[in-house]
Amino acid sequence: MVLTNSQPVLISVILPLYNAESYIREAVRSILQETRIPLELIVVDDGSTDRSLKVLKQIRDDRLVVLYNQGKGIATALNTGLAAARGKFIARCDADDCYPAGRLFRQINWLMQHPEAGAVCGGYRVIDPKGLSVTAFNWSQEIEDITGELQAGTARTHLCTFVIRTDIVRSIEGFRSYFVTAEDIDLQLRLGDATNVWYLPGMCYHYRLHETSITHTRSSTEREFFDQIAREFQRQRQQQGHDALQRGCPPALPQKHDKPPMTAKQHLQNFLLGEAWRSYQAGQLTKALVAGMRSALALPSNLTVWRSVLSLVIKSATASSQLMFRLYSRS
Repeated sequence: MVLTNSQPVLISVILPLYNAESYIREAVRSILQETRIPLELIVVDDGSTDRSLKVLKQIRDDRLVVLYNQGKGIATALNTGLAAARGKFIARCDADDCYPAGRLFRQINWLMQHPEAGAVCGGYRVIDPKGLSVTAFNWSQEIEDITGELQAGTARTHLCTFVIRTDIVRSIEGFRSYFVTAEDIDLQLRLGDATNVWYLPGMCYHYRLHETSITHTRSSTEREFFDQIAREFQRQRQQQGHDALQRGCPPALPQKHDKPPMTAKQHLQNFLLGEAWRSYQAGQLTKALVAGMRSALALPSNLTVWRSVLSLVIKSATASSQLMFRLYSRS
């Protein structure tokens, strides 16, 4: 499973693994399907207790490397992969997600043609446990420099859509183990301090919603705390040059975890409601109403979402009436 040192590697894909036996085969194959560029896939197991490692042993490909992190956490697992990486570029994939065909080839070609850019990212598609599309996020049809967004604390996309120059990730010392979660947001924001980051339109990642993912098994208290801290640290770096973690005095971790995890259905509902309002703002009223109803039906007991959908229906009806009136007035 291990590459020999004589083989060149252009990109190293790091895949942290913990109990993902249902999805790891698809994740690995989606990356190894790329044969036009020399790559290595570094899987870092963080103490899986299911059949994940047995599934990996069935995959025969010299580009696959398996390392062990012994339950030290996701940030440390990613840094273990980063330390072993031999590629000029770095990308990440989570064990329950997958890459669309051609994504790495397209992004690396763009970076090689634009040496001033340190990283490039793109849109992503949300899929269900069976791999069926739920919704998609592609924020722009134009190539954009999003460095300023990151410096302002806005992370528009998923870290797993990124391809980054390896020396830049190492220059900012990789992932920070303080972050039990949101380590991906923290890295994105620090990239904006270190290099120019560009958004390249197109789907670069398939993000799977399912009940056993880390997002849906950790308390919402913890998830919200680290998400907010990542953005607060960015504000501190912009204003003071350093954040509290760099100064060695980060805030204490939450002791109470009184908010239960967000379920996959709640997550799906939030994605669809967001799609509905984005479609409304873009003037796509029919698409907005369809997404709004899908959101409400994903978890019918959530009355707050029903109120939002009702507001969407009223606004869409008003917008349609105004459009018809303008058309009638001109005729």
